[in-house]
Amino acid sequence: MSKLDEPFERAEVLDKPGIVGARWWHQGLADAPKDASRRSAIMIALGAVGLAGVAAAIAVAADGCSDDDTEVQRKRALDMQRSFGWSFGAAQESVTFDGESKKPFDQGALARMSTDLRPVDESLRAYYVPSLFESPYAVPTLVPQGDPAPVTPLGTVLRPIFTPAMDRAYRSGKALASLLLAARTTSGLRRDIAVIVDLDGPESVAFAAGAAEAFEPVFTFDNWPHPRGVVKAHLTLAAAAYYQPLFARSQQGPRATMFVLDRQRLSAYSDDATQFDNRYVARLPAADALWDRGIRHVLYVVPTPADTTESDDLNDDFVAYRMRQIDVGLMAADIFSADPAEASPANATEEWPPYYYGGRAASHGWFWVDYPWGPPPRPAPVEPAVRRPGKQYMPTSRATPFASSSALGGAQATPETFGTVPVVVALGTGAILGAALSRSGSWNRASGGYGG
Repeated sequence: MSKLDEPFERAEVLDKPGIVGARWWHQGLADAPKDASRRSAIMIALGAVGLAGVAAAIAVAADGCSDDDTEVQRKRALDMQRSFGWSFGAAQESVTFDGESKKPFDQGALARMSTDLRPVDESLRAYYVPSLFESPYAVPTLVPQGDPAPVTPLGTVLRPIFTPAMDRAYRSGKALASLLLAARTTSGLRRDIAVIVDLDGPESVAFAAGAAEAFEPVFTFDNWPHPRGVVKAHLTLAAAAYYQPLFARSQQGPRATMFVLDRQRLSAYSDDATQFDNRYVARLPAADALWDRGIRHVLYVVPTPADTTESDDLNDDFVAYRMRQIDVGLMAADIFSADPAEASPANATEEWPPYYYGGRAASHGWFWVDYPWGPPPRPAPVEPAVRRPGKQYMPTSRATPFASSSALGGAQATPETFGTVPVVVALGTGAILGAALSRSGSWNRASGGYGG
């Protein structure tokens, strides 16, 4: 007996929006007698839909599958990476590390990164986001059924980097720390000032490393690297690997607080076929939480004087801070530079030449004039000759894709598809076959391919 003459029984009814024509096909089968042969059932189904559906019905009956057996759904990018590996959908691809450091590197230390870089102050750990630092040796828990290519652990390809931009950021952070250290009182370092560093990831890490003597860093990197990642998180991770020994040994007494952000977290995203959306939204403490910690002043550090407003996902937070009577100031990181009278390539080291506010040793103390959060400095400093538009900054509520009622205690909004990636799902089982951007899976070759 051929398969078409065998008795036909339905094992499962699928009636989902993603299956074109599923309803009429199932209805045709439902009308067939239970002991009808496969050939008879097919003919009954064809009769129910007429000649217009003949070709589609024959294809489904003959092959047992069609493109309609799968659909593309959007899933949170970080969830997919944690389940299927950091290079989900691009397992045969990797990342490159421009500015690779030549210093000795203990690769085994990467397994301790999330511990070495967490805040010493336990009360700050609620705001620490270890996601990025957990990625080097994370083990996938699942294998995509249609794309089982093995994933190379990120930790085996990760290399520390050190770039000129990181060097400048490190010296700038050290200069800011020197201002706070000089203003300490008999009771210790001032802790009523918090800093939010919003530079590109590697520079934010370097700035925090330079400032570590006076500020305890709270990292907020809530993504993983990816070979096609919109956010070049592997470079931020590589910078953290470079400074990991410094952060690990800077376990000291109470310091002021510094929240460390990656400015690239909101990078432009346009193409599912070539990009992996590993973007995320920064999460900062609520205004009441800062106030309860005794913080009365917030300094927001941006790259240049041209950056005169906060990132979109911070607007609600900063407006809420102002409403809570917390001062919010904005400062460009490049306000710090070496004094030409001191700088010399012949004696340049990691610690020399030092950077100063306004680029002169004599103007360094002017920081406390532009940001009058303490007694006037002595001796009287010289006003910097460079532009400082940030000193007039005041956060004002504006429309952003992340605007919400958070200023009044509500949850921050996030665009529906933000930080998500398209994946191919088998409708019959719900199994994830692979990332839609992947071209390697057998499901992709069979169906003509997703991902463009």
